[in-house]
Amino acid sequence: MVQMRDRPRQKSCGSQARPLIVPSSAGGGHDNAARVWAKCAEKYAGVQINIVNQAAGAGVVAFTEVMNAKTDGLTLGQASISLVSDQYLVEGATYNQDSFAYIGMNSMDVNNLVVSAKGPYKDMDLKEFIEYAKANPKKVRIGVSGSWTNHDYTRHLLEQTSGAEFTRVSIKGGANIVLGILGGDLDAGVPYPSEIKAQVEAGNLKILGLSGDERSSFWPDVPTFKEQGYDVNLAVWRAIILPKDTPQEILEGWRDIYEKTMSDPETIKEFENVGIAMSHKNAEETKEYIDTSHDVYKAIIDSGVVKQ
Repeated sequence: MVQMRDRPRQKSCGSQARPLIVPSSAGGGHDNAARVWAKCAEKYAGVQINIVNQAAGAGVVAFTEVMNAKTDGLTLGQASISLVSDQYLVEGATYNQDSFAYIGMNSMDVNNLVVSAKGPYKDMDLKEFIEYAKANPKKVRIGVSGSWTNHDYTRHLLEQTSGAEFTRVSIKGGANIVLGILGGDLDAGVPYPSEIKAQVEAGNLKILGLSGDERSSFWPDVPTFKEQGYDVNLAVWRAIILPKDTPQEILEGWRDIYEKTMSDPETIKEFENVGIAMSHKNAEETKEYIDTSHDVYKAIIDSGVVKQ
């Protein structure tokens, strides 16, 4: 079998399928982004890329597996903000943003505050919803995914900037949060676009606002939190990673595959179809962005709020 090191560009890279380890359960934004990228990258990799969902240990198991994998280019991972925050929050996390080699960023999603379009908040706008939550502390149950993901940071900043106080309900995966809202077990959530797209289009969920500097291309009529007076502007990034000491020729091979994949019109279409915002950043740009992201999240963690 020809190894990945023999394929820095377009040579054959063998027939063995490549696992892409994702630190989340199936059905959420993290998983959706990985599946779209893997499907489109197979065209240039010349091999199957299999998604391996590994949510055990709040994602620690997934990151540890990638970090300790052989440096032969056969095992990839997809990282998100927990890569920079786990070192401060999760017991057993022995990695940080310097523990991996980067291929590139594939997506960046905003969080969307949603309620049931048929429930008690269906006629409220964001301000009315916030005022209700302020008048009824802890009554509004808001679902967040896992242990302090971007769902939690968005919830925290909404509370901080508005004075509202929600009841935090931790559930694994945005898909399960959506089910909780539709079933009446949750009042609201802040999932990613791909996690809510089908239910929004079906008229079952209502978006009250979203993070980001500008309105989403998926829902241009929905104003941002900032437009509505709440300075909440965190976006979740996702990046393809390999073990840190992977040889340069293997890294270049995967970076070449990444560039071709991200420049392909079919990739752009696939991301749009599932409701995920692409983010095309090369390895150097990705590492720089992640280093800045680390500083932002560490400042929030150092404030002590995560320990609440």
